[in-house]
Amino acid sequence: MASSIVREIGNAVKKAARNRGKGWYTPHMAAAASAVAGRIDLVDAVIEVRDARIPLASEYPLYRQRCPSKPWIIALNKMDLADRSRVNEWSKYFEQRDCISYPVNSHNKDNVKEFLNVLQSQVRALNKDNPGQTRVLMIVGIPNVGKSALANSLHQIGRISALERGKFRYATVSPHPGETTDIISLKIASHPNVFVLDTPGILPPEILDVGTCSKLALTGAIKDCLVGEEVLAQYFLAILTLGSEYKKWTTTGKGCLYSDQKTDDSSGLESAGKGRKHSLTDHTQDFIVHDVRQSLSKAITSYDGDLQNEKELTELVAMQFTALEEAFRIPGGLGDEGRSVVVASKVLNLYRTGRLGHYSLDNPAFIE
Repeated sequence: MASSIVREIGNAVKKAARNRGKGWYTPHMAAAASAVAGRIDLVDAVIEVRDARIPLASEYPLYRQRCPSKPWIIALNKMDLADRSRVNEWSKYFEQRDCISYPVNSHNKDNVKEFLNVLQSQVRALNKDNPGQTRVLMIVGIPNVGKSALANSLHQIGRISALERGKFRYATVSPHPGETTDIISLKIASHPNVFVLDTPGILPPEILDVGTCSKLALTGAIKDCLVGEEVLAQYFLAILTLGSEYKKWTTTGKGCLYSDQKTDDSSGLESAGKGRKHSLTDHTQDFIVHDVRQSLSKAITSYDGDLQNEKELTELVAMQFTALEEAFRIPGGLGDEGRSVVVASKVLNLYRTGRLGHYSLDNPAFIE
C-alpha cells in the first residue's frame, strides 16, 4: 500500500504542476522566485530552512550555485516533530560535507537563542576587519518549513537580548503553505546590527521524483487539496503501522500519553488543553489523543496479517479509519464518506503537530 500511495500522491502532485495558476506553482510563486533572485546577491549570508523530517526532500532548489562564497547555513527546523536520533544523523551528514547546519525548534526559546549565537558567530567572522558593519541575512526555503516562525522568534529574542524598546514586527505565520507573499526585514541583533529577510516559500516548477512529492505533500509543503486529505492520512497510517513509534505509547493511564514522555515546551502534549474545558469534538484534547493512540496501537498489535503485503496493509488501514471514528467521537449522521473525510483531517493535524509521535521520512544512510 505504501508504495502505491506514494505513486498516487506523486502523480497527483506532478499533474497539479502542469496546471499552472491552479496548481502549486502559481504566478505568485514565480514572482517570489524572481524577487528572491533579485536580492540574494546583495545579502551577506543565507539561512536555508529545511524540514527536519525531510532534510533532503525539503532542500531549497534555487540559487545556491550563485552564492559559492557566501555563508550558507542550513536550519533543520521542526526538529521537535522528527525522530531525534535521525536528526543527529543528518547533522553528522552535513558536518562531513563541510555544511553548516543546526537543528532548530522555532517555538523553543532556548533553542532559538542557541541558533542566534550561531548566526552571530558567522557575523563576527564576516566582520573580522570591520566589526561594526551592519549585516543582512536572507531566510529561504520551500513552503511551510517554518521560515516566518523562525524569523519572528529570532527577531523577538534578539530585540529582547539587546534590551531594545519599541513594537515588535511579525512575519505572517500559518500552518498552510503559501501564506508569506512579501519579503519582510526583521532586526535580530545589535552591535553590530543584523537583519534577516523573511521570504516566501518557493518550490521548483516541476518535481520528477514521486517519493519527494509524497513527502512534501504529507508534511504540508504542498496544499492538501491538490492530493486529498484521505490519501495523505492513509499514507501516514501506513508509515505509522510499518514503524515502531506506536510501541512507545503506554496502555495505562490517560495522564501520560507517551511512555517516554519528557518535558518539552514544543511537544504540545502537556500544554494541550490547559485552561480549557474538555470537549468531545476537540480532537486535540489529551484524553482524545490518548484514545486515538490506543485505538491505533490495538489495531496494529491485534492484526495477524502480513503487513509487507500491500493488500493486507490496505485492509488494516481501512480498519484503523473505522476504529478512529469512535476514538474521535465522529457523529453518525455524516455518512461514510463524510466520516472518513473528518477522520483524515484530524489524523493529519495530530501527525503534523507531533501528537502521534516523531517521524523522519528521509534517511541519510540511503544517500549514495
